[in-house]
Amino acid sequence: MGYCTFALHCGLAFVFHVLLPVNGDVSYSIPEEMKRGSVIGNIAKDLGLDLGRLSARKARIDTEDNSVKYCSVNLNTGELIVQERIDREGLCGKKASCVVKQELVLENPLELHRVNIRVQDINDNSPQFKEESLKIEIRESADKGASFLLDEAHDGDIGENAVQSYSLQQNDNFKLNVKSKGSGRKYGELVLDKELDREDTREIELLLIAFDGGSPQRSGTVVIHVTVLDANDNVPVFTETSPRCTGREGRTCKLHAERSQCSHRDANRQRSRCEALQQEAFIGWKF
Repeated sequence: MGYCTFALHCGLAFVFHVLLPVNGDVSYSIPEEMKRGSVIGNIAKDLGLDLGRLSARKARIDTEDNSVKYCSVNLNTGELIVQERIDREGLCGKKASCVVKQELVLENPLELHRVNIRVQDINDNSPQFKEESLKIEIRESADKGASFLLDEAHDGDIGENAVQSYSLQQNDNFKLNVKSKGSGRKYGELVLDKELDREDTREIELLLIAFDGGSPQRSGTVVIHVTVLDANDNVPVFTETSPRCTGREGRTCKLHAERSQCSHRDANRQRSRCEALQQEAFIGWKF
């Protein structure tokens, strides 16, 4: 019974001894990418530590999981100093909250303080598109108001520093419609504002610009190449509706090619059909 009581007391004493050094947390909020040597705050003052004993107590910054030590302590001033580059996107990606956890360790007696550093996003990234150019094929028979989905731009920053809007270079045929996804991400649709005519314009080049909401504002661009595909919207045209025929009775009569030419404004298959019609017109007949 005495042994158990002694063991219980010793166990409680040990637990009490382990928990005792953790005296409290201190939190700071800083923008990412602060220069090395920048002052985060005066940790000695904030924790009420004796500045004159920091060196004797071997005050230092440590980490719980042997991760990177992003800061250090100036033993002469008690200031917490940036030691390594703090990149919010590299540490936390798109998370809304980004906290770097460090520990202040002092000896004689052993004393631990958790240091939480909240890293705020800055507008250090520009919107970017996956490709340098976008290629879209649109048939010339497409109706006014037809829409075509565009690839969205991506930004390493979050919140207002992420992509907020798009703009389309002024042109005669298209306008831009900007929409939002359920996650809040913005994307654009190319809307046909004036019907196309391949016989007039076969290729159209547009410039799409993505803007973030940071200050200063950043932007990214992509070139949109629109290829207008042919539609059979024209009929074959003969230069002479009643081509002249000459020949003797009982002999083959042929049309004069120079007086009956067929033309077609459409491309490829439609033009081939015109050529076939012209060949049929030259088939001889007897009279």
